[in-house]
Amino acid sequence: MSAGNQYVMNTKVGAIAMLISATGMGLVPLFSRWATRTDMFDGSKGLNAGNSIGALMATGRMGMGIIFFVCLLFLLKKVKVWRELKVSPAIIMGGVMIGLSLGCYVTATLLTSVANAILLIYIGPVVCIILARIFRKEPMTVIHYVCLVIVFAGMLFGNGLMGFKEGGFFFDFNLSTSTPDFPLAGIGNLAGLLSGFFYGSSMFFNGYRKDADTVARGVWNFIAATVASGSLTLALNFVGTVGGVEGWALDLHLTPFNWVGAVLLWIVCGPIALGFLLVAGRNLPAPDYGIIAYWEVPVALFVGLVVYSEALTINTILGIILVVGGGAYPSLSMFLQSRKLKANATKASTQQEEKALVTE
Repeated sequence: MSAGNQYVMNTKVGAIAMLISATGMGLVPLFSRWATRTDMFDGSKGLNAGNSIGALMATGRMGMGIIFFVCLLFLLKKVKVWRELKVSPAIIMGGVMIGLSLGCYVTATLLTSVANAILLIYIGPVVCIILARIFRKEPMTVIHYVCLVIVFAGMLFGNGLMGFKEGGFFFDFNLSTSTPDFPLAGIGNLAGLLSGFFYGSSMFFNGYRKDADTVARGVWNFIAATVASGSLTLALNFVGTVGGVEGWALDLHLTPFNWVGAVLLWIVCGPIALGFLLVAGRNLPAPDYGIIAYWEVPVALFVGLVVYSEALTINTILGIILVVGGGAYPSLSMFLQSRKLKANATKASTQQEEKALVTE
């Protein structure tokens, strides 16, 4: 901690933490389908629960995060730090947003393809940049606006709303897309879109209160996230039970094999992935954070392609290129600019020191 009680970021620690976090997040489709499907590798056979199971699985992840961080509080003797931490709206909202994001994302991985789910959640870094522009007055150029259009186009390509087919280029804004493996793909795509918005909002809120201890903050983040994802679970279950919408009541009949997948989901993609996400948020500037976050994309696509044999169409590939390219460019340009400024500052400092030595 430097003078003025201002936290000094450790970018090396932040980069490693972000890579670990993104890898854990990329494994969500693997464990979520393991935890819920009647046949892990065949989505056409359905789930051993209702469609609201995705939000419940996310709640388990958040709950496991609470346990993990409370244990860290005692092991690192930071209970007093946690008690004295001034909880701000940014800390609570960071937790609420990640809870809602992951509830929607796990739901999307069950109702639509891995490629669609990962494409949609990764509008998140762009949402973060827009929010930072609006509320923190961070600069945004014409190129950034162009990138937003590119990401939006990539989302349309990836979700089959426009692209190429035998008859040529097409536009088809019918969101009720259905396949044998994913009869509710349209709803899954919508859940994925919401997950991206909430994810970007979480990244934005995590940019505040860098003075807060990571472990102490993590406890509050996970409490808020558990309440948020749990509330989403109850809302979706309510739609299925009281609202009478078929397929959305929880209706749990998970097998022991399912429970193994659930526990792995809760641990690997819960306290490990999200815990390191908090460390990264505290130690990385927004550009660095946004760039490394995209490592989740190839991890998830690898799971979809190799484990679940989900072939990538030309439109999906174009969507991935546009979303990743357009989404990462603003962060990459800010990253390069930041490095250039640091290099110039170092060079100027060295020149001043040399001049001082000559004068002496």
